[in-house]
Amino acid sequence: MIKMMISFFKDYLKYKREIKKQTKWINNYAKKKNYDINPNPMIATNLKIWLSEMEGIYGKRLCPCFEPSGGKENDKAMICPCKYIDDEIEEYGTCHCALFGKKGLSKDGWKASSKRLMKEYKVPLNIKDNILDTRGMPIDKRRGMPIPDTSHQLKSTLINFKGKELKLIVATKQEVFNLEKIAKYRKFSFLFEKNNDYYTVTLDLK
Repeated sequence: MIKMMISFFKDYLKYKREIKKQTKWINNYAKKKNYDINPNPMIATNLKIWLSEMEGIYGKRLCPCFEPSGGKENDKAMICPCKYIDDEIEEYGTCHCALFGKKGLSKDGWKASSKRLMKEYKVPLNIKDNILDTRGMPIDKRRGMPIPDTSHQLKSTLINFKGKELKLIVATKQEVFNLEKIAKYRKFSFLFEKNNDYYTVTLDLK
């Protein structure tokens, strides 16, 4: 928990200017659609940080919950606010990442949405001997994408990772591409190799 808080405040300082820009469009969109914004200031700020990071890595304000799939139409649909926002708010009370919710949603409603999200992302990671196998995660029913995806598994791993080199096993070339973009953004050294039916990516974190 302490490491997570330290990471949060570092990111807040890093993206302070971008957070203001995210706040402006988020407020305008919520007003236009008659939605509420997540009342938990830490959750809302975290989501603004992640939106800013997605813009920094990919050049687009992609949904903070999913990495790019490589499909042009699908990735276009994932620009926040994503294509699925209205359907998910109707079903769950909030959008997938719980940034936006129904007008007047109760505290219990927001908590239930956050609990649902944590259940999806707080799955055991398949990591052993500094090798993270990202394959085999559940598939989101609307987007047809794994959750948590490779990028989010990497982010979770790095919070407590103490080594200098991390290897990731991924299923697709698109995941390799995403990791290369992240490595460049975070100034990690990057290598990959193709195996029979998967790829191995090596990140030098020094």
